[in-house]
Amino acid sequence: MDDTKSTGSFFSELRRRKVIRTCLLYILVCWGGLQVLDIVAPALGYDADLLSRYFLYIAVLGFPVNFALAWFYQISTSGIVRTQSFVERRVLDNIAPVTDKRRHGVSTFLRKGEEGNEVHWVVSAETGPLSGLSYAIQEPILLGRALECDLAVVSPHISRQHAKLEVIDGHLHIEDLGSSNGTMINGKRASGQHQLRHDDELRFHDIIFRVTENLSRPHSERQASDQTTFIQAAELEKHN
Repeated sequence: MDDTKSTGSFFSELRRRKVIRTCLLYILVCWGGLQVLDIVAPALGYDADLLSRYFLYIAVLGFPVNFALAWFYQISTSGIVRTQSFVERRVLDNIAPVTDKRRHGVSTFLRKGEEGNEVHWVVSAETGPLSGLSYAIQEPILLGRALECDLAVVSPHISRQHAKLEVIDGHLHIEDLGSSNGTMINGKRASGQHQLRHDDELRFHDIIFRVTENLSRPHSERQASDQTTFIQAAELEKHN
């Protein structure tokens, strides 16, 4: 199952980088070169079979070089350009980030009317296409490579549905969904559902997220208020 996912990701990357098309074009050019050589060589007084054999050797040796060049570079209207790695796509329908440190310091994305909503758990991307973005986990969040995920991380090392983040009884939990490369928590591979704590490191191959528990003042005051109410009620029952 994991091998099938990895193979699919590899072929998807080959198509994205146009490697298959370039290699097929290389084979067609070499085949055409052999046909031309068979016609021109006798007219010039050369041994066509010997030249064709040497040409074929050179073509075979040049195939890995062509493959490597096609993987790293592409021919465009502006010339030969280096193929970019996976980057964040604008078509992603990710949940809105609460902070963005990529440009101009820190910007908040809380909309008007949401200032009073308590953000208790936040995960911040430290590497990868979402680096610099922080997301509040208030509802179950599906993380993966698929565009329909709540938090889509477009990377060949991320499974289509990689992991699930969910707050249960006030505690943040993560569950690996049978991903190819697994989910690492503080350097240890996780299986099943795990409870997360403040400053935990989540690693999905080379993609790193940092967990933050936001103990806001309103939350602390509400806890203290609830506790005070409980004590007062208990004392009243005792006196009665």
